Amino acid sequence: MKTEIQTAILTSLEQMRADNLAAIGRLTDTVSLTAYASLTRQSAHGTVWTDALQTALREHQRILIPPAAEPYWIDDTVTVPSDRHIEAEGATIRLTPGCEVLMLRNEHTEDGTHAPISTAERDHNISIRGGRWEESNIRRGGYGKCCRYTHFGEDDDRARPFFGVSTCLLFNNITGLTLTDMTFAHTAGFCVQTGDLTNGVFENIRFEECFADGLHLNGNSENLYIRQISGEVGDDLVALNMYDWQNSSVNFGPTRNVLCDGLDLAAASPYKALRIEPGIYTYDDGTTVDCGLFDAIIRSVRGIATFKMYFQTPAYTIGTAPERGGVGSSDNLFFENITVDLTGPIDRFAEYMNSDPVRGTFAAFELGSHIGYVSFENIDLTLYKDRYPLSCLACIGPKSVRVGEREVFDPYLTSHVGTVVLKNIRINGEPVRDDNSLIRTIAFDDINADGNSTGCGTVKEILWL
Repeated sequence: MKTEIQTAILTSLEQMRADNLAAIGRLTDTVSLTAYASLTRQSAHGTVWTDALQTALREHQRILIPPAAEPYWIDDTVTVPSDRHIEAEGATIRLTPGCEVLMLRNEHTEDGTHAPISTAERDHNISIRGGRWEESNIRRGGYGKCCRYTHFGEDDDRARPFFGVSTCLLFNNITGLTLTDMTFAHTAGFCVQTGDLTNGVFENIRFEECFADGLHLNGNSENLYIRQISGEVGDDLVALNMYDWQNSSVNFGPTRNVLCDGLDLAAASPYKALRIEPGIYTYDDGTTVDCGLFDAIIRSVRGIATFKMYFQTPAYTIGTAPERGGVGSSDNLFFENITVDLTGPIDRFAEYMNSDPVRGTFAAFELGSHIGYVSFENIDLTLYKDRYPLSCLACIGPKSVRVGEREVFDPYLTSHVGTVVLKNIRINGEPVRDDNSLIRTIAFDDINADGNSTGCGTVKEILWL
């Protein structure tokens, strides 16, 4: 039986989804993009529709992009106002080669890097259904080199307003976002980046030869319905990064009330992880925000080897101070109906590959947060203990990997889980009960001999149902 909290999450999110769809249905002012063909221009790649699409969105609520033999080429960022719906079933919309800015964003985006955003002007009710949304890339572009928020400065100094944006589609400072039945292809940065979002629906979205994250969902968000997400990406299929590094986010804060249901990562994807990143973020004035995850169901997941749920700073030189921040909080997390083939550590450092007795623990679920309650139900895990004796279902505590004089993780962090609930756990095809060795705690005692590498993980109780 589902707990009352799970039922409340599902009921509220189904109602939110219905409300979003009803709001879309009230938009009736419709035009075909082809009505603006006079605003197109020719390029070496084909017909460019940037001005046509921008004008249509400015003047009408519903834009129909009909199927066509040629892609609809876009060579600059198109801004989407509130109360807009794009219907693109059967159409291909593609950024021109060499275009270094993102394709679509909402009108009143806000940068929350330095202080919490202002919501005085907040967009609402934006949706896209259907379409193949493409870039013209064959590899990951790198932060600041592609998918940027604006053009370079006129003096070509590569100015980066909204420093943490690196995506094909950006939506933040918005209530009511619905993206359904879409395919993304050949994206050099994230496919979709969001944050400061209330009432978001992401359903039936597929990725083909994408090179970074699929859905990159940043903090200060509430009511996220994420369902039937699949395909090939270079990094996380879905990233719930409430906290993130400054080159990967402009929105920081807690995320509440989430369903991730039906995630299927393609076998060709090189990095089989799903990032869930709580943490403490510090604004310019020194105030902090706990970027936690609360009331979340993650279920029916295939193709993911490791769920990474810990604060992490950029790598730093041992003996110097890491980037400021700290362990974030979470509560009421439910992982259900998940198959994991843990063929090896997701990060193939020597410490893990060689089962270092202190640093070498790795797991399907790597926890490094202050978590009140977490449940694992119907988990089918394959371990290879003959090769990796320190692999396990879940671990709690800090991580440490040294590369020369550089520390990759944050061995000084201490984290805690209150209650771990386990139900219907299978290891290598066999049901398991009352085996607490599947949950490992990690402790370091000045492991780098620098006075800043002592931390541990603890668990109050483990309940087998």
